[in-house]
Amino acid sequence: MRLVRRRLASALLGACGLVVLLASTVPAAQAQSGGLMPDALNCDGPIEYAVWRRWNQGGLAFVREELIAQRLAAGDTYALYHFEIYFHNLLAMAQRCQRIDRLYQLAELVSSTYAKLEPAPGNRPGRAWICRGGPECSHNIRLRNTEVMLSSTQFLAFATSLANSLSRARPEAPGDFVEQTARIAREHLVRWSTPAAQGALRKQIAARPEDVKNGSSELFLTDKELWQISIYADLAGMLAVRPGLALDQDDAGFATMKAHLDLLLGLVAARITVQVPPGANGKAGKSAMVADLDAGFWRLYDDNRYAGYTGRDKPVVCKRDPARPDVFVAQTQIPAERFAPVANLGWDISHARRLVHFFEAIERNRAEMVRVYGISPSSLPSHDSMVAFARQLRLHVWNQDWNRPLFTNYFSGANGWYRVNYDNGTGNCSEGYPPYGQAESFPTGGYATWPGLHALGVRLYELTQSASVDDRDFVAAYFPSFMGRYGPSKRMIAELMFWPTLVRRGGSR
Repeated sequence: MRLVRRRLASALLGACGLVVLLASTVPAAQAQSGGLMPDALNCDGPIEYAVWRRWNQGGLAFVREELIAQRLAAGDTYALYHFEIYFHNLLAMAQRCQRIDRLYQLAELVSSTYAKLEPAPGNRPGRAWICRGGPECSHNIRLRNTEVMLSSTQFLAFATSLANSLSRARPEAPGDFVEQTARIAREHLVRWSTPAAQGALRKQIAARPEDVKNGSSELFLTDKELWQISIYADLAGMLAVRPGLALDQDDAGFATMKAHLDLLLGLVAARITVQVPPGANGKAGKSAMVADLDAGFWRLYDDNRYAGYTGRDKPVVCKRDPARPDVFVAQTQIPAERFAPVANLGWDISHARRLVHFFEAIERNRAEMVRVYGISPSSLPSHDSMVAFARQLRLHVWNQDWNRPLFTNYFSGANGWYRVNYDNGTGNCSEGYPPYGQAESFPTGGYATWPGLHALGVRLYELTQSASVDDRDFVAAYFPSFMGRYGPSKRMIAELMFWPTLVRRGGSR
């Protein structure tokens, strides 16, 4: 353990030298106005170079040693969740820039997690990652010794995206990473497509926001459904290119999977709310379409009970327990009952980042999904829907301030407090996120890759690199990970989440 920490500390110290690296490489490619020149943002440019240098000096060791060798080896399957959320944007950049060797490097890391698969609990079919350690599973009896589906779906979406890219890279022998991943993906999808799961999806599809009467999440569209569709999409990509993957597409299990996918797509179609507000001339047009996800379903959810409160005073304060000095307890200062639920509330902007890689999976596998699963092209979310989500973010989530860009906590544009006194089963006290408290989700979430949002990402990059005291104070207040407030490891991860989203192939997204 000491050796691992020493190596990681050494890697992080080296990674901090990237501030010097960027000072010596990026400014040379800047315009006189101080903005980044377009060539600096292309594949093979200094931003991509800085990403891989930081990965080599810290990110790779973090995944290999902390996430896999320490946390996953101890049974903490939330390490898989963090693997995806921290490094999916890096994978997407490697795919855009066609860095095949980097894809194989990531595949080596992913394949090492397969050794932790074990028979699924409860006599269910296939193998699973079972959570036996870490704070969530150690303290939450509901999760202990179970498959945490969120972690599994999220990580498998990363793994199948990677395997799909490699299926097109070069011929491989049987039993390679692509075949392994395809088999593991199918095992999980068969287990998740039971009659009970399909029945729950039918109930969700038929539901309306007014059917939600309490804080239950039973009727919600969640990130798990988006990730499952992404897995189906990239599995179709692999099967279309390599039909010799020995996955029988004519058996009953595959038929069940196809029925499951139909229902998942039906749920997404039912929960994307598209609006066409009037334009400047009073006429509506496709160019004005905006979109939200699960609008109205989340208004009573416990995480959002302060969504209608936009004041700066903390509703809940965490204070040290006099009887237990190492324990903090929540003290309510402002009761939630003072605020009415926000009627049209859907996803917060941190969770909505799943849309970025969801739409990427759909776009790169659209034809393959139709061919492999026999579905109608019209059942797939359209490119126009993705553009409408991007426009919603630009018009209603961004504060419209170019110099000091901020982003509301909710994708609807609501900006009340989020997750006040959030209980994740660990017993930790959480005061919650104030208005604009989730602004970091824009740079780290991959949104800069969406149409019309890249320039905002570049502006935030410039602010995080600025030597101006005012700029640094602004970043410290709203984007603290980029100032190292939580330590060099957190800053390294934040930058490895953000910088790849700025890199373009041939000057286009």
